Amino acid sequence: MTFAQLCVYSHTMTIIFRTIHPTDSPCWVPFVAIYSQSFPIDEQRPTHDIARLIEADERYTAHAIIDTESEQFLGLLTTWHLGDFIYIEHFALSPQYRSQGYGSNALKKFIHEHPMPIILEAEPPTDALTRRRVQFYERNGLTLYEYDYIQPPYTPERQPVPLRLMGTLPSTMSLADVALCLHREVYGSLLVP
Repeated sequence: MTFAQLCVYSHTMTIIFRTIHPTDSPCWVPFVAIYSQSFPIDEQRPTHDIARLIEADERYTAHAIIDTESEQFLGLLTTWHLGDFIYIEHFALSPQYRSQGYGSNALKKFIHEHPMPIILEAEPPTDALTRRRVQFYERNGLTLYEYDYIQPPYTPERQPVPLRLMGTLPSTMSLADVALCLHREVYGSLLVP
């Protein structure tokens, strides 16, 4: 996909990203609601850890995805700036805004505004739903990598999750090094109560 194709946004929707702060953001309550509904429990970071990371780790950002015309909260995007690449930890839209182009517009805008390699975890494409998710990311410029990857558990009570890595990494970046960085910096950064 060319840069020009990635930059094509619908003329009927303008999306912005607002940084969320749990103590003073009106977006925190809908963020938590969409987050809790959108991901299996083993793929969720506890929300109190998200709140602490927002305040304590400048590499981590929780974004509200907002439609500027209606001022509607469309969804969420959490990211880690990890030096050589950006890791999208969670990306979800409210159910009423799915399959309407908002997700593609948000992802394209984020990629355009952050011109560096992007990586994310996705469920292996083993059924119709997971294949659709992978195809969504592929349509938006990401590649599904042939690499065995396990998401470590967020808490001792949760389970590790076999996932796949997707992204826009240059061929010179080692997937093993990226996975090691994620395990060390993202999953090793869990804050204990």
